[in-house]
Amino acid sequence: METPILSSILTITAYAPIVLFTESLRVQRTMVASILTPRSIAPAITGCAKDFHRLWHLDDVQLLGNFTDERAASATSVKHGSNFPLQNQTALQLAGVLRRDLGAAGGAIVPYEPAVGKSFETRRETVVHLSFVIPHHERRGNEGSRWLLAICWTVTVLEFAAPIVLGAYMVLWRHYIGVFLMTSISLSVLILAVLRCATRPVMANESEMAKFRKDPAAGLAKLDVHVVADHWNDRNLNVVCGYTSHLHALTNIPLQVSRPRLLLWAGRGLAVVMLLQAASLASLIGDKSNAWLSLSWLAFYLCMLAPPWLLNAYDPDSASEHCTATLTKIPPIHFSCRRAALVFISRLPSSSQAYVDRWAWTNVFMPDNPRRKIVARSGG
Repeated sequence: METPILSSILTITAYAPIVLFTESLRVQRTMVASILTPRSIAPAITGCAKDFHRLWHLDDVQLLGNFTDERAASATSVKHGSNFPLQNQTALQLAGVLRRDLGAAGGAIVPYEPAVGKSFETRRETVVHLSFVIPHHERRGNEGSRWLLAICWTVTVLEFAAPIVLGAYMVLWRHYIGVFLMTSISLSVLILAVLRCATRPVMANESEMAKFRKDPAAGLAKLDVHVVADHWNDRNLNVVCGYTSHLHALTNIPLQVSRPRLLLWAGRGLAVVMLLQAASLASLIGDKSNAWLSLSWLAFYLCMLAPPWLLNAYDPDSASEHCTATLTKIPPIHFSCRRAALVFISRLPSSSQAYVDRWAWTNVFMPDNPRRKIVARSGG
């Protein structure tokens, strides 16, 4: 006999997955991770209505860059003194080159407690997130990466097979909506596995990268510093140091995918799978007799979130290898005021050009006026 408490639990369970219809970014990040590196594990994906149009008309530049309707972040080159919209934002975030919350409202930072008196309270704290990116001489493939790759594929096979087994059990009991839900999970895992096997990112200036692998002193000797921010009044500044050609290939020239037609059809396949999944879940809303089907799908969804989280905790920057880069990150540096941060960035290693003012890159922060000349004098 069904008690009131059990009846309430079943009602809540039937409505539980509805909140997942509003998610959007997980689809993009999962697809980008599958393209950037074979050492990735796909979580269960969900999506809202606007994802269907984006996935049906999927563009590799948009996918690796800014998949949302929000304004893209901006970047400026210290060497060239120019500023431009940031390209490849999502790819660089997943590779660890830029901080993961770039583009998030507010961009949470660790509070800064000034050690000096109250005179510092009126100053604007600035946090510099500094990274050094160096091209590989060759792609790395050690024992550690091989066993990690084996673990990723083992988890993928389990994620594909387990819903099929449970779906076969549901067929025997004629719970066909549950079969659709389990099938949608297995199909999404299969499509993402195909992307991992058959696609890779294609960078601009790859001939320059090949020249560097043969002779590190040739071709890429010029250094540059790129400053990236949500907006130029932001307290968090992402600073990336490296070779000029390599940095522009990462931040200023869109990455492409080796097989764009395959990516397009994979996106359409995922759009159909998410449509089937959303329709199946919606048909179960308020149906207490089949609430366990929603609960089964939700259990799979939550369990499939754990392996990618563990992989990211163990190897957070694995995707940077497939941007042909060795990444070194410095802990965030806190400055008590904007001026100190700008002076620090200007002193980072960068090849100067005779026709470019050394402080031209700061035009986005402050105009060329007497105040900036004071900053220039303080920077040496």
